[in-house]
Amino acid sequence: MRAGQIPVFLALGKGEVRTQKVLAELAGIEQPGMATLLARMERDGLIEREPDPDDKRVSQIRLSPVGFTKSQQVIPIMEGASEEAFKGFTPLERDILITLLERMSSSLESCL
Repeated sequence: MRAGQIPVFLALGKGEVRTQKVLAELAGIEQPGMATLLARMERDGLIEREPDPDDKRVSQIRLSPVGFTKSQQVIPIMEGASEEAFKGFTPLERDILITLLERMSSSLESCL
């Protein structure tokens, strides 16, 4: 599993079906980068594509059975990393930090 795949695993981890465009937006990356990532994930058997019934130019993307199994490993890994990162913080300090980081992210997004 690669770090860049985590947003895809999280976005599709409960059986969701999404387009490349939506996945790129959720991950906060450009569509060409998402296309490359999805091509690698498809090559590795982690995702499956099917034509959108309403627009044949668009593919619907879902996790393959192997990808779904891997996605179930992502949440505990992320929770463990979060616990480690916030070790020694009070709940209030965690909330403040998250709020400030979200504001920074929002500010940076508005610049792009």
